[in-house]
Amino acid sequence: MRIDRDPALIAYQLADECRALVTATAKPAQLDTAEAVRDVAEGLHLAAGLLPQAVRQAAAALRALEEQQALGVAGGGDAGEAVSLVLRAFLNAEVGLTVARAALREACEPLSRLGGEVVAGGGGSSV
Repeated sequence: MRIDRDPALIAYQLADECRALVTATAKPAQLDTAEAVRDVAEGLHLAAGLLPQAVRQAAAALRALEEQQALGVAGGGDAGEAVSLVLRAFLNAEVGLTVARAALREACEPLSRLGGEVVAGGGGSSV
């Protein structure tokens, strides 16, 4: 994996891939087996596991820029206040992503048991 790629470009490419996933899963027929649903859930779980670290690292980069006094505010104002707001939002995002990852992990385990032989009358949706 190349580490010299532009992080902003990677983030935008990630967003594009997420849009592609949303489009590809828009119709239930596109996920036509329990295994396909499981595979998507496992992939989302893996991605959700990496995103909190990316958010932490973006926060660390912003803190470093603040320490270097390399930040200004368009139209004037206090950069420190803006940085505090961003860091709080990053922390909230990290917490939310961690919760999402845990929920996806919870979904993956029972999904791993689905897909076996269908038994007549043996189990509809419990939702």
